[in-house]
Order: sequence, then structure tokens, then C-alpha cells
Amino acid sequence: MYLTQALAFALSLSPAAAVTKGFNYGSTHGDGSFKSQDDFLQEFKTAKGLVGAKDFNSARLYTMIQGGTTNTPITAIPAAIQEKTTLLLGLWASGDTFNDEVAALKSAISTYGDEFTKLVVGISVGSEDLYRDSPTGIKAQAGIGKGPDTIVDYIKTVRSTIAGTALSDIPVGHVDTWTAWANDTNKPVIEACDWLGIDAYPYFQNTDDNDVKNGKALIQEAMNNVKGNAGDKPIWITETGWPVSGKDEGKGVASIENAKTYWDDVGCNFLFDKINTWWYILQDADGSTPSPSFGLVGTSLTTKPLYDLTCPAVTSTTTTAPKTSTTSKASGTSGTGTATGATTLATSAGSTGTPAGTPSGTSTPGSNTPGAATTPGVTPTPTPGSSGTPGTGGASGTASSTSPVHTGAASTVSTSVGGIAAALFAFVVAF
Repeated sequence: MYLTQALAFALSLSPAAAVTKGFNYGSTHGDGSFKSQDDFLQEFKTAKGLVGAKDFNSARLYTMIQGGTTNTPITAIPAAIQEKTTLLLGLWASGDTFNDEVAALKSAISTYGDEFTKLVVGISVGSEDLYRDSPTGIKAQAGIGKGPDTIVDYIKTVRSTIAGTALSDIPVGHVDTWTAWANDTNKPVIEACDWLGIDAYPYFQNTDDNDVKNGKALIQEAMNNVKGNAGDKPIWITETGWPVSGKDEGKGVASIENAKTYWDDVGCNFLFDKINTWWYILQDADGSTPSPSFGLVGTSLTTKPLYDLTCPAVTSTTTTAPKTSTTSKASGTSGTGTATGATTLATSAGSTGTPAGTPSGTSTPGSNTPGAATTPGVTPTPTPGSSGTPGTGGASGTASSTSPVHTGAASTVSTSVGGIAAALFAFVVAF
């Protein structure tokens, strides 16, 4: 009887209790046209069927709004319901369309009901807004951003919106670059969040020793730098990846071989099934091929990837951050002040989706380039900023001090249902 009860408890846990694995999905194609429900459906099916990959059944979205409309819910939602793909929802926070994002969220809850809400693993209020509002982001002309006070207000609005609904217990957070999270000025946002999302691309860290072999160390360092301000808040990796083509960034060489190395070292041996992770990206060579290009598949949407996604046997090695890598704490004012002791790493890699229909002049989540986000709905491609990495900008200042040695994952976000069931089984058997 006890075993039955234990297993029933484990299986009753919400999707948010399991470690999540998936990809980022913008709301437009590479040529700027809006994705349809069938487009999303085909992408979700392809992700689940990728040869060599397993259980990539989650989608991170950048906007709640369907392209070409004012506040109609994005058609990724019915596609996810059909394909049983879990969702990290995103509300685009920069520009002046946030009220429309909230309206689309309300509409999605009432329109799709439990079929929708049971798939939601988290809600992200904004993407790299703090970075774009920082001195570094402004200098890099990364697009319109928002300061910490605005993001905190938006988080409160979302919490109020979902209160009393089936999403009331879903964790709400914000996605930004690691230097934005390390900036003390942004602590109010950390305090308002249930989780912190990091966009990090070692490839762009061209002022560090960013050879692909140091990718894992640089990701660990980024997470530990965030952990210094995050306290016990879970850290999720909302964007990371290595390009299959593009120019060199310092020692970072874009190639299929290096993309495979990064997938193995960072994805397989560090992130997957341990930390909630949304990889960048299933396909970005869609209508046009960005440079750099991060897609696991090329110009055709196919389950056959450009390189072998089969994970090697797990190794238990200690990774040391490269000596040239810089450290930790940023302090200063986001948008108006100057941070010191923080590495300025690049322009935002985050916006992989632009809410279509965004008025001109507003910031949108990119266009097939993580890092060049100015319109919600367009899948962005990371573009280097003043110091080199989209997804790790956000604090102005020069780096000082030597990098610490990191020996393990900075944060394990949650425990899988299978793990809980196994633990409970062991407990029952023991007694």
C-alpha cells in the first residue's frame, strides 16, 4: 500500500517539478514572416524526433502574442497542446506592448483551459531587458530595454493576472545575461523572481580563453557569478549553444565539430537532466541563414541533425575555469550607472522571438539572432557586444581579479519525477 501511495504521489507532481529540456522558439521565420500553428507543430514534432537526442519536449517562447495580431494568443499554444510539448511562457517586456502580452496570457488561460495550463512549467517576464537598459547594452545599441523597477512592476502584474487561475502556482521569473544578474542594482528583480534564467554563450566571450574546450568552465563560472546574488533562487539555463558556422570570436571557432564538442561537454555532461535547459536552437537557418548560425538542423526541418546528438558516457571530471576568464561581482546602476569588477561580455543573446505586430520603434525579441533583439517575435542570433558575448552583457566596467575554480554544477533546479519515485520506493522498501 505504501509503495502505491508513494508512486501515486510522484506521478501527481506538476510538470514544473521535473527537470526540463527543450529549445527556444521565435514567433517568426528567418525572413520575418509569422509562424503558423502548423509551423510550430512541425517544429515540436521535429524536436521530439531528433535522431540521437532524447526528451527535448519543451519550448521556450518569447511572446504570448501571435504575429500579425494585437493580443491574440500565440498559435504555439494549440500546437503544444496537440504535441504535448511543455511551455516556458514569455511575455515581451521591452517597448510598449506589455499590456497586450498580459491580455494574450489571460485569453490563453480562458481559451485553452487545463489542456494549456498543465503544460506550463514557468513564466518569464521579459528577456534581457536589464542588459539592454545597461550602459553596455546602450553602448552596443542592443535595443530598447527596461530598468529593474519596471520589470519588478511587470512581475507583480503577472502574479496578479494568474492569481486564482490554474497557473497561480507556476513559478514566475525573468531571463537576462549573467552580468545583469551579478549587478547589485538588479537585486530587486531577483527578490521578485521565483527563478532566474541565464542566457550564456562562451563562443562570444572573446576577451576570455573561449576555446570550445573551455565552454563548460565558462558556463560554470557564469552560473556561480549569478549564484552570488541569487541566494537559494533556482537558476535555469534559458539559452546556450555553439554555432555551426560564422566568424571566429577570439578563440571561439564556429564549426560543426565544435558545436558537437559543446553539446557533449556542456549539454550532455553538465546541463541535461540536471538543470532546466532550453538550448539555442533547433533551427535558425529558416528562410535565411544568420551568421553565426546555431541551428542543430540546416535549412530543411528534419529529424536528422547536422551532427551526432548522442551523448557520450558521462564523465565525472573537475572543470577549472580558464585562467584568462574574469570574475564575478558587478555593482552599479543598470541603465544609468557604471558597474565595476564585472566582465562586459556582449550583446543580448536572448531574444529569440518577437511578438509580431509590435509597433515600429519598440524593442522586439530578435531575428534569428540571440543577442540582436529589437522586435518581439523574430528569432534572434547572438551578436557580440563590446566585450564579446550575447547573453552575458549587462554590466558596464572592466574585469578585475582572477577567476575562481569551479568544481560542480552551480544549481540543480529541480528533481525529476522518476528520481522522486525511485527515492520514495527505496524509502518504502527500507521500512
